[in-house]
Amino acid sequence: MRSSYGSGRPIPEDEARTVFADTGIVPDADYLEFIGRWGGCFAGIAVHAWDQSPLLGTTTCLELTASAREAYGDLIDGVVFADDGAGNPIWVSPGGPVQLVDHDRAGAVTVLAGSFRALLDENADD
Repeated sequence: MRSSYGSGRPIPEDEARTVFADTGIVPDADYLEFIGRWGGCFAGIAVHAWDQSPLLGTTTCLELTASAREAYGDLIDGVVFADDGAGNPIWVSPGGPVQLVDHDRAGAVTVLAGSFRALLDENADD
C-alpha cells in the first residue's frame, strides 16, 4: 500500500512528453525530471502530475492547466502544478520561472522562483 504522504508513480519522460504534446503543453525540463523520479507528490509544496500521492487528491496537472488557461488564456505558458490554496494557479514556464497569477489583484503575476528547481530548493526539506 502506498503511503499518502509519499510519492506517486514515477512517470517516464516519453510518457510525459506524449501526454503533454497531446494537450499542447510544453513542459519544463526540471518538472519532467521531478515527476520522472517521484510522480506527483508533496515536496514542501504540492507538485501535481497525473499519477500522484493520495495526499494531493485526484486533480491532475492537466486539469489545473486547462482550468487556468480557460481563465487566463495565453498567460499560462507552461504546466500548472499547484495552486496557492486560494485558487490562484502556480505554473512553471518551459525553461523559465515559476509564477502565480492572483485573481484578487486583477490578474497580477508574481514570480515565485527563477526555476522549478529553485522553488524546490527553497521549499523542500532535505
